[in-house]
Amino acid sequence: MLARFFQSGLGVLLLIPVVLLVGAGLIVGHQIRSVTHPVRMADELHPKDLLMRSDDINFQSTDGIALTGWLIRGDRDAPAIILCHDLGESKSVFLDLVVPLQRAGYNLFLFDFRGHGGSGGQGSTLGSSERYDVLGAVDFLRTRRDLSSDRIGIWGVGMGAYAAVLAAQERKEVVALALDSLYPDVGTYLDQVLFKGVPRSATRVTGYASIFYGPYFQWKVRRGEVAQAIPRLSDRNLLFVAGDSRPVTVEAGKEFYASVPDSELADKNLLLLGSSGVSGLYAEDKRRYEEAITGFFGAYLRVHPERPPAALQVEVH
Repeated sequence: MLARFFQSGLGVLLLIPVVLLVGAGLIVGHQIRSVTHPVRMADELHPKDLLMRSDDINFQSTDGIALTGWLIRGDRDAPAIILCHDLGESKSVFLDLVVPLQRAGYNLFLFDFRGHGGSGGQGSTLGSSERYDVLGAVDFLRTRRDLSSDRIGIWGVGMGAYAAVLAAQERKEVVALALDSLYPDVGTYLDQVLFKGVPRSATRVTGYASIFYGPYFQWKVRRGEVAQAIPRLSDRNLLFVAGDSRPVTVEAGKEFYASVPDSELADKNLLLLGSSGVSGLYAEDKRRYEEAITGFFGAYLRVHPERPPAALQVEVH
């Protein structure tokens, strides 16, 4: 009976949109999977190659994923900074930039997100579930008696910045966050990656495609997830970094900065560069970036709190 119905004209008319919808879903799903399952990047350098005192660390995310990291040791009882890499990268991308922080005395915790480097897990949720990795890193540092675990900073890029914002809401020990190339939500990120170069006249197509984001991630990601979280961090010191090489993040950075209420408890800062992201900086941009990050933590996460803070060398807009 059912087969006879679908062989009829009405049945064919009803079947065509179903087939098209399923086909579109499979195509979008394949594209999302290619984005969220990047090739694992191997570590080309180890902190000891740069003569840094470090320990290889194995720990777990708060939802049970096995993760790997390095704890680069600074001064005893000094605060720690957690470094959170972007999608498709690994903990080693920071090694070229952390020398000033290590020399300043900070303890630095670099780790691989799930599905990256030497950590367990498969694939990425572009920062949404990666919050549990950051929470695991914070909880690990809280077990250490050789550093100041009640004052923790986070430096995150892209996916790492996204995960850091979500995690910071749950851990008051995180008092300072440097957030590079932060995006408002996973859907916005996918829109930019999957439909880069698509003319605005085709926005209806991208709108249809976005209905498949929820099912792909089993409805674990939400629109505006980080955009809604940022204003709730007005009691933390924040540095938003954005580069012209990623135009969307420039506008997002300005909006994030404006959305944080003024507070007597903490400060907010915005740095706009020609480029951002730790793996794409050169010459003057790299120098300004290093100085901004070091200056930010030097002002708001001091190694020696009893000493007066140095002037913060960050462009505030």
